[in-house]
Amino acid sequence: MTKIALYLAGGGARGAYQAGVLKAISTILDTKKIPFNMISGVSVGSINAAVIAENALDFSAGTNKLNELWNNITCQHIFKSSNYALSISAMRNMSSMLTRQRLLGHILDTSPLRQFINNIINFEVLDGVIKNKHLDMMEIISNCYEMQKTISFYQHHAEDFADWDDPLHSSQRVTLQMKYFLASTSLPLFFPPAKIDGLHYGDGHVGLAAPLRGAIRCQVDKILIIGTRTLPSMSDPEKLRGGDIDFSRVLGGMVNGLFLDNLERDLEMVSHMNHMAHMVPTRDHSHWRPIQTLHLRPSVDVASLAQSQYNNIPMLLRILLNFLGAKRHSGDLLSFLLFEKAFTRELIKLGFDDTMAAHNSVLDFFNA
Repeated sequence: MTKIALYLAGGGARGAYQAGVLKAISTILDTKKIPFNMISGVSVGSINAAVIAENALDFSAGTNKLNELWNNITCQHIFKSSNYALSISAMRNMSSMLTRQRLLGHILDTSPLRQFINNIINFEVLDGVIKNKHLDMMEIISNCYEMQKTISFYQHHAEDFADWDDPLHSSQRVTLQMKYFLASTSLPLFFPPAKIDGLHYGDGHVGLAAPLRGAIRCQVDKILIIGTRTLPSMSDPEKLRGGDIDFSRVLGGMVNGLFLDNLERDLEMVSHMNHMAHMVPTRDHSHWRPIQTLHLRPSVDVASLAQSQYNNIPMLLRILLNFLGAKRHSGDLLSFLLFEKAFTRELIKLGFDDTMAAHNSVLDFFNA
């Protein structure tokens, strides 16, 4: 039987795009059960992954729930976004800097996120889905600050599935719980790190060199990747030359590079290994089995969409982002934090339309 993995990349509010993509796939395939044997998620992708996983027996119900979630989300579901709460957060950091000679590790109070996750993920159902073998494995990817390496928290129904421990990426078999989702979704600088067994964890995209490692270890034949970044385009250097560069452009580039670029390198590696495997004569044994991939991602620049929705972000956070220059230049940073339905509904529609436009590619991927 062909084994298919689903990998959901991170990207904060950009995760709404994945809801639209998955809804379109459900429409195209018209299948009752989810068409995946393994699901992997990082950052916001881990939350989307859990919603699909717990509805393993009803793919349409899972995608409908995901769309309902993203259609009605607000910043208040993720962090305390009132002017008062943002002021308190700023004063807390200032007080810490004066009394402890250091800033706290985050800007926003994300206590609402815990309740948000608890409202949408039934951990008992998720546990039962895996134990009853409706799904082989689910993986949540995080980054450990102390160990300076990627940690994959995973749950697998097979007791003999082996952990891995590579220099930059290790795995831990767990029963998936709230703390692992909080760890994977902890956006550096803005969200507080999650503490697990005395160690601090943050967004799984930080330092993630091989995002598809878990899926490959699960010995799948195909990987569907739903990204949140547009295919990079060639730019004319002459048009980009200007005066000074401001902080927002530097920070936005850093965010884009840290959280979104490594997937491209991993896909390139898989493609290269597939090519090498096809060159090995059939009579010779190769440990690498060719893996088919399909990468679905936004057809338009999500950062530009975010900038058009700038006024929908809470006022004090808008002032902070304006100070950093996000209004003028860096929609990348803004698109991570814009958990407002005016923006997420655009992304849902974009994800659905992009995937329906790739109708034949989707059918070929699942039916080949």
